[in-house]
Amino acid sequence: MPLTPADIESLLQEPILAHIAVTRTDGRPHVTPIWIAYEKGSFYFTTRFRRVKGRALQRTPYAAISIATNERSYRAVIVEGTVEQVKADRDAWLLRIAKKYGEAEGQRWFAHSRDEPDRVVMRLSPTRILSWDYGKGDYRRQNQGESMETHL
Repeated sequence: MPLTPADIESLLQEPILAHIAVTRTDGRPHVTPIWIAYEKGSFYFTTRFRRVKGRALQRTPYAAISIATNERSYRAVIVEGTVEQVKADRDAWLLRIAKKYGEAEGQRWFAHSRDEPDRVVMRLSPTRILSWDYGKGDYRRQNQGESMETHL
């Protein structure tokens, strides 16, 4: 069975790198690692509009994010949704996202990044969420065709 909302909340509080997928102008996918924050069912991340993902999201506000553990038994969340820029409290969000991955490194990154003129915070609002925990038999369930769709 997919992860429970509490399991997802717990997993997303861990400092695990996420990967975001966007679509380039020629239709090719682009995937890149990102830092994320999760709050009240939304996923927050940062980018610069000059970057591939930033340009792609300005054209087409759809993306998918994958978050997975590296150790067995694997737990994962895949979220698809619409993305919009968060203009309120940009610096507070930047700092929150960065500090999740380490206090000292987060502070150093924030000191540099807050002054980048095209640095933005984005919020992904899910339209579909999949999750699983292979330690709870989800690999077998997937192979049997069971859905891993998750409802928060």
